[in-house]
Amino acid sequence: MKNIIYIVLIAVITGCSGSKETTSLPEASIYDFDKTITMEGLKSDLTIIASDEFEGRETGEEGIRKATNYITERYKAMGLTPVGDNGTFEQSYDLSAPVVESFNYIVTDSNGDVVNESSLTPDETGDFVTIFGGTDNVSGEIIFGGLGIRNETANHLPEAVEDKWIMVLFDRQLTNQNVLQTLMSNGAAGVILIMDHTNPEGFVQNAEQIQSRLGTGGRLSLAYLQDEDTRTAAWNSIKPELAAWLLGKDDPSDLVKMVEDLKADPSTFTPSEIEYSLSHEVMMNQNTVKASNIAAFLEGSDPALKDEVVVLSSHHDHVGIGRPDSTGDAIYNGADDDGSGTVGLISTAQAMVAAKKAGAGPKRSVLFLHVSGEEKGLLGSRYYSDHPIYPIENTIANINVDMIGRVDKEHEENKDYIYIIGGEIISSGLDSLLRSANESTVNLDLSNRYNDLEDPNQFYRRSDHWNFGRLGIPFIFFFNGVHADYHRPSDSIEKIEWEALTKRTQLIYTTTAMIANSSERPKVDNQAFIEKTQSQARN
Repeated sequence: MKNIIYIVLIAVITGCSGSKETTSLPEASIYDFDKTITMEGLKSDLTIIASDEFEGRETGEEGIRKATNYITERYKAMGLTPVGDNGTFEQSYDLSAPVVESFNYIVTDSNGDVVNESSLTPDETGDFVTIFGGTDNVSGEIIFGGLGIRNETANHLPEAVEDKWIMVLFDRQLTNQNVLQTLMSNGAAGVILIMDHTNPEGFVQNAEQIQSRLGTGGRLSLAYLQDEDTRTAAWNSIKPELAAWLLGKDDPSDLVKMVEDLKADPSTFTPSEIEYSLSHEVMMNQNTVKASNIAAFLEGSDPALKDEVVVLSSHHDHVGIGRPDSTGDAIYNGADDDGSGTVGLISTAQAMVAAKKAGAGPKRSVLFLHVSGEEKGLLGSRYYSDHPIYPIENTIANINVDMIGRVDKEHEENKDYIYIIGGEIISSGLDSLLRSANESTVNLDLSNRYNDLEDPNQFYRRSDHWNFGRLGIPFIFFFNGVHADYHRPSDSIEKIEWEALTKRTQLIYTTTAMIANSSERPKVDNQAFIEKTQSQARN
């Protein structure tokens, strides 16, 4: 019988009995409060969070400021402790916002003579397009890296990459973008992608799209990580005609045959310098964007354990206002991504506050952390993990909630599921607590489909949990999978599966309660995960 009923019985007995005898009832348990999380409560919050008034909640814009105010008012009303800056619920940080005006690209031969020079400006498109990064002046020799493959049977990519450009024939299925990213982090000048060898006109279309963005704010980054001694590698696309010429071919059609030959026998290719260099120059201004996380704290009840903290995280930002869809809707409401996780945290907090008021609060402390900048590259969680409000060594686990309100195609006939990422691939103890929580409550199908350190989707490092995982903190990432409305205006509240959202939130509550009340903190005991955090730290 749930604690709420116990309280009613006490009132009845106290008010109606003239006897001096006392009635003894069982003490309340933290696990009695999962059912206080209701469909109606979740819907009430999400109707506001995912409304057009909040303008898609883009980091740095007015819409996310409205969302922040709403969430902090909810926590203030609950009586949670504000542990942000200066007694507020907000942990503020600065973002660097480059505004690129133009790019200039100069190709020289081995004698230093200029063989090609072009620019990308508001009025001109040339032979290169910077599609990502490239906010620093960089130059270096060009190495041809074939199809960009690196696996057990073939290696098209060089080992020595410092100050080198790696030019690859991009293939969506074969090119190893993760390895290329690692090479960029290891000092490469950048990558040159031959992307449109089968459709040269595609290069022009892409160039015009990038051209339209010049003079507007570029990719945000954390201001405190800006270092004059470091640089941002450029990801440039090259016009197929120029790429063919640099590779000694007569026509872009020759690139198609080159791709076919490389695919037929990829093991025979080795990377090689092509005796040309590229200088990439950028004209830009640097602006600052203000952003913040939300931090609400519930202190634990056990004097010996309350200094240890379980962090529940979700991101309350989305992608704002963008290109209209076929209906003319241009507001990307992000009801699932991650409005669902945001309201899941709010309802979990409300249930845990009710438990504490009934004398059944968690033994360890719980931090409810809403981060911004997730859609810009996990920026808010990176800031928190580098500037933790509570020591990292006292942070025993992270429960991250990102997209829990929908059902993917694979589960249209079975909506009682949730994808679990983390858990057993990090900590057997954390996985055991999760499964106990599930068995004692909602009995969802805990799918491990994406729970693999080698999974090509790399979901284990694509949301805010990774900024805890990279520091060795065990995590569980709750996720409903992708759907056709991902990052579209159609990710709206009308498509939320309310029963599924409710059950998943109840599981999150009970899992958090079990971790907070466990006699031992979960340990990272998977050596493969430890090695991943050392070799693939997200910078």
